[in-house]
Parts: sequence; C-alpha cells; structure tokens
Amino acid sequence: MDHDVRRKLIELLKSRSWTPLDAEQVALRVEALYELEAGEWKVVLWEIAGGEQSLYLVARKVNGLTVFDSPLEGRARDVASALNEIETGNSAPTGSR
Repeated sequence: MDHDVRRKLIELLKSRSWTPLDAEQVALRVEALYELEAGEWKVVLWEIAGGEQSLYLVARKVNGLTVFDSPLEGRARDVASALNEIETGNSAPTGSR
C-alpha cells in the first residue's frame, strides 16, 4: 500500500465517524497485508468455537487474504467499503455506519 492509499483510507474512515487514532491504527494494519488486485472487498463472517464468538473479516474472497478483522460488523463494513472506494477512484464518503 502506498502512502497515498493509506492517507485516503484514514480520511475515509474518519468521514465514517472513526477517531483519527483508530483510523490510523487500522490503516497500519491494512497496509501490512494490502495488495492491489482484481475483485471487490467483502465482509466475511468467521464463527469461532461453534458460534460462541464471531469475527468479521475483510477479504476479497471467502478463503482469501484477510486485511482486517473485527468483532463489530459495522467496523469491517467501513473498512471494506473504504477500500473499494479507493480502488474504484470514488473517494466520496458513503456514510455506511
């Protein structure tokens, strides 16, 4: 992930009511695993221990590389939609939360 993509991700997350610190921390996590490739980012539910605990994963496909995970679906959806906006060149906030 280049610096410009990281900066856009931070700005898009802040536009979704994320704190600047949370947005920066997530951008650093995503940056470590992010690669530009074909396919839309999706949120995939991963149930742990028979459904006692769940995580929402941000990945391009079900068994693909996960760049972010959260127990909160809204957070994962924010990250996925922000990454999709960046990759399609549409950086207008969608207010997904």
